[in-house]
Amino acid sequence: MSLYTEIAYTYNQLVQFTDLLNQSLLETEVIHAQCYKLPAVAGDMSDSSGWEFIEPESFTGFTALSMATGAFSRFTPDYQYSAKYPFRLPGVIQLNPVHRERISELVYQCNHLKLKIKTLINSSTLNQTKKRELIQSVCPNAITLQIYRLIKTTSSPVKRVGFTWCNKNSMRRIRKSEFLDYLQRSKNNPPSGQTKAQWAPWVDKEIALINKKAGEYVRIKRPLPIVPKLNISFIDDTKTIMFYGHLPVIIFTEQPIKIRPLKCYINERNKKQLYDYLIKRLYVVNSPS
Repeated sequence: MSLYTEIAYTYNQLVQFTDLLNQSLLETEVIHAQCYKLPAVAGDMSDSSGWEFIEPESFTGFTALSMATGAFSRFTPDYQYSAKYPFRLPGVIQLNPVHRERISELVYQCNHLKLKIKTLINSSTLNQTKKRELIQSVCPNAITLQIYRLIKTTSSPVKRVGFTWCNKNSMRRIRKSEFLDYLQRSKNNPPSGQTKAQWAPWVDKEIALINKKAGEYVRIKRPLPIVPKLNISFIDDTKTIMFYGHLPVIIFTEQPIKIRPLKCYINERNKKQLYDYLIKRLYVVNSPS
């Protein structure tokens, strides 16, 4: 069996089991379903959109359940969203424990096939371009990351689900002399659409700011794309776990659970820190090195 044939067969199985899972969820009496739709620009740091308020839109009930099943079977882009920040739908689906065995088996089959596709592709000798062409020949316009995403479930009775943001930063310290050398080189290489005469004065201002800065080092705090997460705590002594909010989590608990909602990414408390840059273009922190 060729690699293409094996991946195509496995992908078709994945589609079939995902459809079975979605059909079962839609036919099952759901205790609670809640999902958060993120703005199309959420997490795109390629321009100023990464600095704006990101306010999730909350959905509950059958609407949330329908959105969740749509997310489970989404292997191609949502063209409203930035290609640099793949589609995500943080959420939770709460079912009665009597459905655990049937739903968990379908989730297992889906995840098993996802991992099989990932292993087949990554163990091949193809380069990245050929790998991408292969998966897109099986599923046109597919985003491989969205095929690989596992569907999460829990087995212990859940007490609380807390939605939050994981907004890590990339931190670096660079010697001031090295950073000034970089700015001098940048001065002679204007970005597209600007001449040296237009660009140089801006870089001169940055050089002056760095020269005035105390200390031997410059601190760079580059924000990374934000990611929603879920903290799940349990009624019994099961240790609290954390999941990325790529897809809704399926839990099996009969009693009502406490939910901490996903709030705005940037609030007034952390807004000042987010804008506290000496040179925003290069993410130079306006604080002692």
